[in-house]
Parts: sequence; C-alpha cells; structure tokens
Amino acid sequence: MKAVQLQRVLLLEDTAADAELIVDQLQQHFGDGVRVDVAANDGEATKLAAASRYDLYLVDYYLGTAVTGTDWVRSCHQNYDGTMPPVIVLTGMDDVAQIEAEAAETPGVCYFLSKDFHDASNLRRSIHFALKNRDQMTQPRPNSVTIVMADDDHDDQLLVADAFEEVRLENRLDFVGNGEELLAYLRRQGRFAHLMNEPLPGLVLLDLNMPRMDGRQALVEIRADAQLRRIPVVLLTTSEADRDLLQGYDLGANSYVVKPVGFDDLVRVVREITTYWLSIVVLPTSYYRAED
Repeated sequence: MKAVQLQRVLLLEDTAADAELIVDQLQQHFGDGVRVDVAANDGEATKLAAASRYDLYLVDYYLGTAVTGTDWVRSCHQNYDGTMPPVIVLTGMDDVAQIEAEAAETPGVCYFLSKDFHDASNLRRSIHFALKNRDQMTQPRPNSVTIVMADDDHDDQLLVADAFEEVRLENRLDFVGNGEELLAYLRRQGRFAHLMNEPLPGLVLLDLNMPRMDGRQALVEIRADAQLRRIPVVLLTTSEADRDLLQGYDLGANSYVVKPVGFDDLVRVVREITTYWLSIVVLPTSYYRAED
C-alpha cells in the first residue's frame, strides 16, 4: 500500500501517554515531517481547529468529562466553514460496540478504531483510506465511473477498499455510513453539495442493516426517485436469510451478494462484480438536478 501525504494532524486525546504513543506511531509511518497538534480537551481542540487547517482529526472518544469525542465532532461539523477534514474516532474503552454505533451516526466520522499500541497497522490503513477518499471526493473525474458503498461498519469499508486496490481498480470508491448519508450523497445535498456538477455514481453497493436508515429504506427511496432509479444497486450483506433475499429483489435490487468472510473471497467477489458492471454492462451517465 502506497503511503499518503500527511502533513498536519489534530489529535484530541486527554491521556498524555496515549497521545505520545499515537504521535510516535504517526511519525514512524508518515515521517518526522508530520506535525501533530495535541489537544487535551474539547475547548483546546476547538481553538486549534479554528486557527489552522488540518489534513486529519484523530479524536479519542472518552475525554474524562461529560463531553465525548463524538460530541466535539458534531459541534465541529455544525460550525465548520468549508470542507471538514476526515475524522477517525479512537477508543480504549471496553464498550466498543456501543461507541462504534455512536460514531457511525456522527456526521463527519470516517472510521472508528480501538486503540492498539502494539499494532499500528489498522490506524495507518484507516488514515490512508480516509485521506484517499477525501482527495477523490474533491477531485472530479467525470470520465470514470464512480462507485459508492453504504456500510456503517468501518472495518468492512477498509476491507472493500483493500480489495479494490488488490484488483487494481482505478475507479473512485466513495463511502457513506447509512441510508440517509447515501441519499444526501446521491442528491448532492449538505456536505455533498460540491458534487452537484459531477455525474451520478454508476454503481451502489448497499448494506442492509445500518443505523438511522437501513439499506431497505434507502433502496425504496432510490427506486422512487426518478433521477436515481436507473442506478444499479448491489446489495452486499452478511445476511443469507431467504426473507432478506426476496425482499431485496422485491424492492428493486439488481443483485444480492452475500458478503464473504475471508479477504481472498472478498477480492474474488469484488473482481466479479466490477467486471460485470464496469466492463460488460453499458451504464447511463446522468446528473442529479435539484428541483426549483
């Protein structure tokens, strides 16, 4: 995996020892030239974010006060002027599942990770794809079919991104965390308004079970929208239940694919999906036009 350029990071971490270890891991992978500004609380982080531009926010969930890291991200997202940097939420707490669910519902959060100071590979991979996704979202490539994946599991996002690199696909791959974000992305609303003059994605990869709006609800909305209904939607899910399979096709899915457990099988599935939809099928080119 090629290293990405990382110049300046805002780290919101209340534990000095943890902050020191994270800074060390960043500099080991990205070089001593990366500048990491450390804030011990939300107030310090807000001042730093207002005074400087950052490539990335690394935010610890538990800050030792009533304000959590996701609380700060929500506040920052509401008040940010311009495009907010990618945000990765970290935690060393035991209730990982609950915190991950909260992070998935927080606007602006790209990935969620448990702290692991013995193995920094997941942190490096998360940063790599967060920055790559940011760059792709701000650099239009109108002659290339874009794929968008809606999945609230950040680990699955990383694995699919890895699989895309493994099959050497150069198509842009964008990520959203739930059905509401997917619809905002497709309709070029909110933080996706800058995509208005870009073609709609040629393919949607859609998970079934997500917070706020699941894949079923999102699929209903897509098929009911005259400007979106032609976009192929592949349901990519862990569910093997006949009920989900039949309902998926009833709601208008073009394909139903059970998400493999192993990485090699995932690479095979990604290769076959993209070969069919990007090399064999002729896809329409369309734009989303906001109603007056």
